[in-house]
Amino acid sequence: MTDQSLDTAQSIFVPPTTAETVCFFVSLVVNLSSFFLIGYAIWFRAYPPMRAQHVGITVTIGIGGIIFNISNNLVQGMAKYQGVLGVCDFWGAWIIMTFGVGPFLSAVNMRLVLFYRVFVTGNTYSHTNSRLINFTRRFWPLFVLWLPSLISSIVVTALSGPRGTWLLEDHGLRACDFSYGYLYWIYAYFAAQIVLSWILYLRMRNVAKAFNGFRIALWTLVVFSGLLVVNMVINIVKGSNTSWGRIAIAMANMVLINSYLWFILGVPVLGHLFWREQTMRTFMNNLHKDALIAQQTRAFGLESQVYGMSENEIYAHSSYGNGEESYIDNMDHMQKINTNTVQPNFKVPDAVYTAGRGHVL
Repeated sequence: MTDQSLDTAQSIFVPPTTAETVCFFVSLVVNLSSFFLIGYAIWFRAYPPMRAQHVGITVTIGIGGIIFNISNNLVQGMAKYQGVLGVCDFWGAWIIMTFGVGPFLSAVNMRLVLFYRVFVTGNTYSHTNSRLINFTRRFWPLFVLWLPSLISSIVVTALSGPRGTWLLEDHGLRACDFSYGYLYWIYAYFAAQIVLSWILYLRMRNVAKAFNGFRIALWTLVVFSGLLVVNMVINIVKGSNTSWGRIAIAMANMVLINSYLWFILGVPVLGHLFWREQTMRTFMNNLHKDALIAQQTRAFGLESQVYGMSENEIYAHSSYGNGEESYIDNMDHMQKINTNTVQPNFKVPDAVYTAGRGHVL
């Protein structure tokens, strides 16, 4: 390992090519376009199929990923802003780590923690009259997982000289450099979060076979494991110092992060725009299946904890639920069933809704 204090800008940084700059702006446009999806989901967050996607957590994942993607490209010099205008501590530590990677990965695990509480531990926190207390009880793991990124940024900012992240200036060329220790810390933090995600998922793998709201978890882990592998491999071979490596990282991050965001929020957003009633009917059908699974596990209200709304509440909000009591009566009857039996294996029940509006078989 070489002494980084002897590095020159030319030794660590190949100036960006025109193709690289074009890729930067393509990535920028794609990332910024996803803010339409985020904004739409926030505005119509009360729409049950939207709300079921944990809008707050998903939006945090999306914004953190987009910030990480754009700021990483800037730090790499793809836009020809060498040394991101000389503020390497700000971009290299605070923007990339504290407001990018940190919330991005912490929200991924927070989404899995919510499932873990329901399916494994069975912890359901009693509500109080204080929203702050309720929020803290539910989301404290998110802040615990994010805290290391905040602490590391504070430490890096306090360092001086060629430690942490700093600006190299040499023969008119400016570039941001990162110490090996700080790079190893970023990868270790990223890897630890991914390992935690896989542990949570594997602990609940049987649920994924039956519960509709949990099936997307595997896709989540594949995407973020792919992000880690691509970024680590290219950086290990020092590809990020070259034009081809920076383009590969930028395009991989752009595709994986934005495809994940559209995969989760795209269906409810497009459904709300063009097929509102059909999307709502499909969602209620899936929710009813999940309610039956909850009966198998003796976990009354399981679908309410996972989706944030009970079936009766969702039905009451639907445009085709007015005046028909059969559905609610049926659900009330289901909740009175005696389930004092050993928990069976999860089974996927058949569909319960016909294509007709509001009719139940």
